Amino acid sequence: MPTPTLGVFERKSVVAAGFDITYYDAGSGPALVVLPGAGGPVLGPAYDTLAAQFRVVTIELPGWGDQPNDIADFDGLAEQVAEAIAAIGIESYHLLGNSLGGACALHLAMLHPERVISLTLEAPAKLRDESVNPAELPPEKFVPAFRTHPERGVPMAPLDPEFMARVWPTVMRLMGDGVLDDAFAERMRNQHVRTLVMFGRNDGIINPINGRTYRRLLPNSLLMFVYDAAHEIAQDRPEAFADIVGDFLRRGMNVLVNDSDRLINP
Repeated sequence: MPTPTLGVFERKSVVAAGFDITYYDAGSGPALVVLPGAGGPVLGPAYDTLAAQFRVVTIELPGWGDQPNDIADFDGLAEQVAEAIAAIGIESYHLLGNSLGGACALHLAMLHPERVISLTLEAPAKLRDESVNPAELPPEKFVPAFRTHPERGVPMAPLDPEFMARVWPTVMRLMGDGVLDDAFAERMRNQHVRTLVMFGRNDGIINPINGRTYRRLLPNSLLMFVYDAAHEIAQDRPEAFADIVGDFLRRGMNVLVNDSDRLINP
């Protein structure tokens, strides 16, 4: 896995849940813990901006380093992440997850609502109606599915075959079929941590229609669609991403009208 461009961040490590876990730390103030997608941590201008207002800690998911992870489900992964956050010394925190990290973040908020101040889900991969497996995309469609503006943010690194061979079995085991069942729908209805769900309108990985299911089932949630952005909103629209996430972290549900969707225009 390529090492992220650090910007204002410092690379650190912690031992937790039987793993040597790398994390990236910057800023001060209320903690914002970031869980990355299946490709591993990606930093960039959006997180540099947020680190001017918060302590931003981006955690490499257990098993995304040199040690494989045979965990069976997102609840198990979320508990491992909770151990890592505790080992870093963070007791309560805002939580943000992208894609696979968004699915893990949702489970973590369900398991430990007493620790999570707020939850931001950027194109979360838990529900995947009418979505695609990125491994099945032809080369000419791969980058546009993730980025509307690949020239912005951190450049997309080529996929490392060794890294993918190590983590992809874990990804596929965790993801399952992406179909919402009654038991998980009930868990969502009982998840009361205030939540912001964000989808890029051009997302070519997770269909943005899934956002409406999150909004319908999560009782204390907001849904926002971001124009001119694909799956990686923080890279396509770093200023807009940092602005709305920072405002949500500071002001909570007062940032938007709770019962309506909003759009961020270019």
